[in-house]
Amino acid sequence: MDDSWTVNRQDEIERLQGVWDALGAGDPGPAIESQADGVVFDNGPGAGPWRHTEGQPAFLEMFAAFLPVFGESFHQTGTCIFANEQFAITLVAETGEHASSGDVFDNRAIYVTRFDADGKTDHVWTVDLDSEDMERFWQRNPVEST
Repeated sequence: MDDSWTVNRQDEIERLQGVWDALGAGDPGPAIESQADGVVFDNGPGAGPWRHTEGQPAFLEMFAAFLPVFGESFHQTGTCIFANEQFAITLVAETGEHASSGDVFDNRAIYVTRFDADGKTDHVWTVDLDSEDMERFWQRNPVEST
């Protein structure tokens, strides 16, 4: 086992925090550019019907279908608390309001991001701390996945 997997590196935290800060400011470019072509997302129930995507095109399709559900209100604020050249852990507040029903979307999530040999994101797992609320949100506001 690689003993360095538990080493927290400030430079990697800053790199990831920059991606989250850009996303929070409305610029998804750095997040998309940081992904490997074959990136896999395994999401918690906050993602609604888009719980699993494989490959960047599938992620972008999910992103394009997910965001309109909230009009202009969806927002993520990420705080990277651990990172090294192998993976990162980020605490993410996800908020929004359903564009039609007005239901509030308010989720706390933990994102675990794994990097490939080139430093690109190759797999993301999300754990929704408000999973029951997220399941109820999507039950009240069903959508079809694409």
